Amino acid sequence: MYTKLRKFKSRSIFFIFLLCFLFQYPSSIAQDCIQSLNFEFKPSLAGKGVNWFQFPEFTLPFKVVYGGASSFANSNFMFKRGFTHFSNPNDLTRLPIKNRAFIYYGVAFTNPNLQPWALLKSPWNNDMKVYQAHWDREITRMKVETSGNATIDTDILVFDIERQIKSEDSILVLKNLPSTSQDLKNLSNTGFIDQYKKQLQDLYFNSVDYTLKNGKINSPFISSYADTPILNTFTNIQGKSWQDWKINKSVINFLTFDFANNKVGGKFYDSQTILTPSAYFYFDYPHPFASEYLSYLLFQCEANRAWSNKDLMLYVWLKYSYTPEFVHKNIRPWMAEACGVFPFFAGAKGIWLWEQTGIVKNEDNLSNYEYFTKGLYRVSQFKEMFEGDYKLIEAFSAREYNENKLPIWRGIQNGKKILVAAQNPYAKSESEEVSLVMNYGSWSKTIKLKGYEVFMCKYDFDLSLSVEPEINIVDFRVFPNPSSKTIRFKLILKNESFITIRLSDMDGKELFKEKLTNKVKMIDRSIDLKTNLSNQVILTIETSTEKKSARVLIY
Repeated sequence: MYTKLRKFKSRSIFFIFLLCFLFQYPSSIAQDCIQSLNFEFKPSLAGKGVNWFQFPEFTLPFKVVYGGASSFANSNFMFKRGFTHFSNPNDLTRLPIKNRAFIYYGVAFTNPNLQPWALLKSPWNNDMKVYQAHWDREITRMKVETSGNATIDTDILVFDIERQIKSEDSILVLKNLPSTSQDLKNLSNTGFIDQYKKQLQDLYFNSVDYTLKNGKINSPFISSYADTPILNTFTNIQGKSWQDWKINKSVINFLTFDFANNKVGGKFYDSQTILTPSAYFYFDYPHPFASEYLSYLLFQCEANRAWSNKDLMLYVWLKYSYTPEFVHKNIRPWMAEACGVFPFFAGAKGIWLWEQTGIVKNEDNLSNYEYFTKGLYRVSQFKEMFEGDYKLIEAFSAREYNENKLPIWRGIQNGKKILVAAQNPYAKSESEEVSLVMNYGSWSKTIKLKGYEVFMCKYDFDLSLSVEPEINIVDFRVFPNPSSKTIRFKLILKNESFITIRLSDMDGKELFKEKLTNKVKMIDRSIDLKTNLSNQVILTIETSTEKKSARVLIY
């Protein structure tokens, strides 16, 4: 009896201990994921600088450039906390070349700035002797800032040129200027635009080529800021289908176009060994466009990957850009953390954390640097997933997320494991909870997202049970959005299929359902909206293998 009682007590103590352990670390045990940090993360208050020391030492299989405030940086310490490169020119001579990153600003701006390229973004009537003298002075300066030797010694060199007219209507303005030669004016509008594109690409290439040759640069990583096949396109992502963004050559940035062979390429593109798109954000919450920040970040990576096999290093800024009422204000903490996570799930091989010189003050709140580093740290806990032969999982394109306003998830498959990152940037509050169903082949998992949290988890994945789903839905668009009376949608399929159409409110109540009895390959139709609807509805299209949804605002 005593022996049995003692065994019972022992088992009870063990059971209680196990319960306590499970409750203390529920996510790590139940889902094999790290939802909580193994250190106490405390964001710094305004005026307290950056507390790098709270992070344990960690590394990543990626390049991460620190171009933030130099007053609060410690390169020796930060190289052990995820960062691999520094870009502050005042520090470069103290660092090994392998840890140096350099931005060459002012390529097109001579002193005084009287050249047409600087003044008008024009490739014509520029005095190339003036430019070469300007580039020589800049090369001498960069040699001193990197080492003082005969070469520009840096591991990464990014040109920042940004003297390009992007729209064809604006290019034609140059045609009517008095300084434009008569030969150019005699060209048709199409011919004039073609000449502008080709000659400006030549000018861009000449500036890069001259600097690389005369600076005797041996860097393996050369790029030009945001001069990628797909330009910054925050406002018109939905203007084209994802299929167009991937295969329609009219979307390609002419600076990176090979006109002779009708494809991505050309001398300027070929001079870059990596691509550096950017994802700066323009609107703060609760602005209706603010929630598109994550789909925009992913789009910059995914759209450029569709056109180029070159490695991507994404530029991110922890402040808002361009929009007067928000510019230079800190982005939200969850956005800063997401910037340290999602680029890697979108195929980026590095991140350049950039900061505008001179705007950071000692009294500012700099905790966003810590939230960004927190994101890097969380990725580092799964860094083996990004090594070797891994595969990106993209159930919806970033372009679709930009339109359908659904919670976003991305995955990495490596062997028999899947690593997932998810966020609901469209949440209405920090406390809102939503369920997210993630499907990949025969693998499926439902998770809960609270507010704007950045979710990350690793799961077992049985390859023998998984089949890559066939992509049949080529294009799915809903318009107008917002709408008041009717919803019109277009659907294009690769192969004919039976279709189910559903319209539901945000609580899941079904408002409309129709099953098509005949297989179709294309639909273009409208659904009348009933009165007294909530301010948002979900339109869902299902085939036998796929489901697409779009959130529609009602006014």
